[in-house]
Amino acid sequence: MSLNDKIILITGANGGLGRAIAKMAADRGARLALAELDSEKAAAAVAALPPERQAQAEAFAADLRDEPAIEQMMQEIAAGFGRLDGVVNNAAMLAADDSNAIDTPLASWQATLDVNLTGAFLVYKYALPQMLAQGHGSLVTMSSVVAHSASAVPQIAYTTSKGALEAMTREIAMTYARDNIRANCIAPGPILTERTAHYFDTPEKWQGRRQHIPMGRLGRPEEIAALACFLLSDEAGWQTGGVYRADGGIAASYVVDDRNGTKTP
Repeated sequence: MSLNDKIILITGANGGLGRAIAKMAADRGARLALAELDSEKAAAAVAALPPERQAQAEAFAADLRDEPAIEQMMQEIAAGFGRLDGVVNNAAMLAADDSNAIDTPLASWQATLDVNLTGAFLVYKYALPQMLAQGHGSLVTMSSVVAHSASAVPQIAYTTSKGALEAMTREIAMTYARDNIRANCIAPGPILTERTAHYFDTPEKWQGRRQHIPMGRLGRPEEIAALACFLLSDEAGWQTGGVYRADGGIAASYVVDDRNGTKTP
């Protein structure tokens, strides 16, 4: 999966998944534009790379809710790198009070859609003209297993945003397929990172999640990074409009362990 000399933009680059994707892409020869909400987080994303890889990356700060900021970031990437071969739309939020349809505040619903869905749309809105001009590109959207199998813990805004991301990505894939621009989604299950560790940090919390995972373990960031790097690479030249689940079998599951450790029929 060579990414030699490809220019890749990764949003949400300082999170666990973002860092894993950045490291693997850099190891495969990519030059990286690492984007975060502010300059401090963006610089941390670069610093998280191995020292010998940091020269391959530049930090960019842009609030995904701010269209002019995204447009300016894309102009800076074009000026600094000369082209844009791939984008990983990885940035996302999950509000603490995102719950069921009755209890979720409208403000949290709107904020989640603004970041997860509209932010991704704006990144693509300003990335696509560069890709059309150069005649190629690969877009990778980070969805979630909850777009395929409703969350065991209600989070209606997050779940809705991820389902909409997949529909948007398919639309982009079909619109630009003849322009040599590919667009695909990755739908991870629960991945163990610093930001998600608190969901699994007691035996009770872990058992509550484990019963829904056929493989009986959490995913690793590197497993998602490998799939992202494949979709960014030329070896994935026939893949577009796809959704690639990496969820330990969750979305394919019917029988799971119940809370008493027995099987449900």
